Amino acid sequence: MSLPVAALSVVMGGHPWAGTFLLGLMLARVWTLHVRSIWVMTLVLLGLFGGFWGMRQATLTRRQLPFVTPTLTSRTLRVQPDAVVLRGAAYYFVARDIVTGEGLTVRGAVKTADELQQLQHESHATVWRVSGQQQGILPATNFNQFDGAAYWRHRGIVKTLKITAITGRKRAQSTLISGFADWGHHWRARLIQACERLPGALRVYALGLLPGAKAAESVAELQGMQRLGLLHLFAISGLHVALLLTAVEWLCVHLRLQREHWETGMLLGLPAYFILAGSGSGVLRACWMRGLQLTGKRLEWRLSTLDAWALAFLVGLAVNPGLLFELGSQLSYGLSLGLILLKDESKAWRQVGLTLLGLPSLLSGLFQWHSLTLLANWLVAPLFPVVILPVTLLGTAVFPWFPGVSRWCASLLKRLDDGLAWLATLPGNVPFGKPAWWVAWLWLAGTWWLFTRPPRQRRRWVWALLVSYVLVYGTIHLPPSGEVAYFDVGQGDSILLRAPFNRRISLIDTGGRLGFPQPDWVPPTPTTYGAERTNINYLKSRGIDHVDDLYLTHHDADHIGDLPAFLQELRVKRLLVPAGMEAEPGWQHLLKNSATPVKIEPIQVGSQASLLVRHPYHAAPAENENSLALQGTFGGLNFLFMGDLDQAGEQKMLAADPQLHTDVLKLGHHGSKTASAPAFIAQLKPKWAIISAGRQNRYGHPNAETLTTLRQNQVPAVSTQTSGMIRYVYRGKHGYWQTKLKGAQVS
Repeated sequence: MSLPVAALSVVMGGHPWAGTFLLGLMLARVWTLHVRSIWVMTLVLLGLFGGFWGMRQATLTRRQLPFVTPTLTSRTLRVQPDAVVLRGAAYYFVARDIVTGEGLTVRGAVKTADELQQLQHESHATVWRVSGQQQGILPATNFNQFDGAAYWRHRGIVKTLKITAITGRKRAQSTLISGFADWGHHWRARLIQACERLPGALRVYALGLLPGAKAAESVAELQGMQRLGLLHLFAISGLHVALLLTAVEWLCVHLRLQREHWETGMLLGLPAYFILAGSGSGVLRACWMRGLQLTGKRLEWRLSTLDAWALAFLVGLAVNPGLLFELGSQLSYGLSLGLILLKDESKAWRQVGLTLLGLPSLLSGLFQWHSLTLLANWLVAPLFPVVILPVTLLGTAVFPWFPGVSRWCASLLKRLDDGLAWLATLPGNVPFGKPAWWVAWLWLAGTWWLFTRPPRQRRRWVWALLVSYVLVYGTIHLPPSGEVAYFDVGQGDSILLRAPFNRRISLIDTGGRLGFPQPDWVPPTPTTYGAERTNINYLKSRGIDHVDDLYLTHHDADHIGDLPAFLQELRVKRLLVPAGMEAEPGWQHLLKNSATPVKIEPIQVGSQASLLVRHPYHAAPAENENSLALQGTFGGLNFLFMGDLDQAGEQKMLAADPQLHTDVLKLGHHGSKTASAPAFIAQLKPKWAIISAGRQNRYGHPNAETLTTLRQNQVPAVSTQTSGMIRYVYRGKHGYWQTKLKGAQVS
């Protein structure tokens, strides 16, 4: 059995359309039972749930804080040992304030090697007394980006805390109520620590399948599975839970244990296993379905698998009311329902049905689909119960005594990963883009309706569904509007210039993070790129898989640090850099992992490019003073993009063209006082000024002097700090402004 689930759907936010559809199916199932008492009970439970949901939302709204300005606070937190995730010197976890009972997301950094060792080996619940800065959780600041604020709000959390000092830490005292949970979290922490010591790929698989944790290197290690949509084999679907429970049942039967005893033991052990396996939505569903089936058998209830699914769905809603809004939960419950309802279909039709059921969620979450996913499912899914899971269990169990066997298991899993990575490089990836939510709902409803038809009538309806996918694909890839979009990449720059019908895709800078040296005792962490969550994610959501012209304004990391991610994820046809930068060796290492050869073209004033080059005038090292300044007209407005150019460069531009003006000015150097001279602003007379800067950045950007200059010249400014992504969408010579956090600005 295979489930074509999105690779990253556990972390991508879903739309309530799929959850509403699941709720409707559940109610339809209850109605078909034709038992009035069950129907009344269901309506009462839903009414109680709705009232609870409304009251909780009111409470969360009262607790809400702004996400821009932090406030100082002191907290006493109860922290479970398996909640703390370490990445280098940084850590983060979810905890509960002992005094107020309020949940918080918490982040901080270890100060010493001893503190790091203590966190790495902690296996008991602890109480932390801390001081720090608290604020609201940052929502999605770019269009089509994962919304962390919504995700945590569904779990009753609306605040985040940055620890600045730990004033005390001690072992927590367990009560009668908390003792069982503490015991489960203790053993999960021990299991995570044991899995962390495993070699290579075995560590990634063991962490994902046993405690439901994520290894730091899992993104790189499981890249083939990710691109082929096979990560449902991990905790998202609960498939591994069902297999493990089935294996336990098989073992008990063959050991000739009395069924009454081992069924009772399994029922009592399911809550502990739920904690041990990571408490995810897929684990919750699988544990409750098996528990309900065992209970129904013991009490002689006529409880079908579908009934168990419906009851598990209600339990899931009670535990996590945000289940309806989260893509991971929607996929786990939705595709397990598909397996139930399609159990009597032929193998071919079951595969078609599961693919069509998973596809709307896949496209809504990852925006792409690989045509080899069906082949990969056919090859890998049968291997999961007979190879992947047994090899993972064997390598984990024998490591303390036979590490050579564990290394062999790791090597076998690594070869599987390499094979899938190679398969994912073959042609067939479809950069579809993000469909409208109502389109995805219609696809899902159409798929369910399709399987109510007799098999002989289905072929033409399958073709009708496929035609609808093609039509939607065309509307996404050939939009009649163009846009100029300033991404919110934190303390950095990245700007998209997309022509109508996607005739030309240009990008100015990629964004990136400035690196800072770490002490020797800090363990290395895999390289990650913010662009994968911000600008690359947005391009994929628009069905864009290439960049015609990628301008790099200069060599600072906050402008070009994420270049490797673009070269790996997209086809970049041409890199345009300020004259002189092409000869600098300092940034050439960013090109080494490019998927395809990249043409590098140095430009200066007078060079031919899709944008008018206003600076530099001669070749020189690509410092701020030699930054590219580019100009172009889009949708009836003239735009000037200044990179990090300083006031001396601005003066050169004015001297070369005393009539220089623009409608929209992207301020140089993130609004620093080193740029945007009063004379420059007065000469240009822009209608709008755009500032790209990070929240609470250490440089104090934008500078107060720059903001004063703008006010004195009556130039309204819009900043990514407060508005998030800023975009101008146009058709012909008319358009409108839109920001992610504040909506429409001006038409």
